[in-house]
Amino acid sequence: MKVKKVDRVLREILYRVYERNESFMSQKSLAQTCGLSMDTANRLVAKLNQFRAIEKKPLGFRVVDPKKILSYWASTRNLASDVVYSTYSPDSVSKIESELPPGSIFTAYSGYRLKFKETPTHYEEIFVYADPDEVRRKFPESEVERRNLFVLRQDPHLGRVGKDGVATLAQLYIDLWQIGGATADRFILELEKRLEPRSIDALKMLARKGSS
Repeated sequence: MKVKKVDRVLREILYRVYERNESFMSQKSLAQTCGLSMDTANRLVAKLNQFRAIEKKPLGFRVVDPKKILSYWASTRNLASDVVYSTYSPDSVSKIESELPPGSIFTAYSGYRLKFKETPTHYEEIFVYADPDEVRRKFPESEVERRNLFVLRQDPHLGRVGKDGVATLAQLYIDLWQIGGATADRFILELEKRLEPRSIDALKMLARKGSS
């Protein structure tokens, strides 16, 4: 089973808003960047337009409410279906993280820590986009029922937009939202504080372009 096509497009839209400070984009550019059909991009944009997260324009659209897009993606993504391997390791979180294979992309708690060099609270689980076979060789299957290492299905698009082995800001948020629980909620609250100024900056740029 492959990563849902719509996940790539949503990730790309929010990546441009939160990390490239762009509010205007076209369906054509999204389709080309994500390696998908125009029909897929058009259908998603039509859905986002239904609840006024975007404003359609002759040559594309502007994102006017990225938080709505975050909420939509958070509620429609299925993180559990992307788990391709899970196991338990008695090693510390930092040791496990340091021994995962090159090319791994960290998300959720580990991604937050690597991105911001701090965490709002202690965490004991690791979620990573990586090659399951390589991870299994280092961390074999465990008879312990509990799991603390979750390997998610790799996606070339995430590899292109992620930086320094960390998923995009929006991906961190979405995956934490899907994980749920008290620890994830603490991380989400802090991440929302960091996303808000970026959202405002994108809207300010939109206003400046609109008045020019």
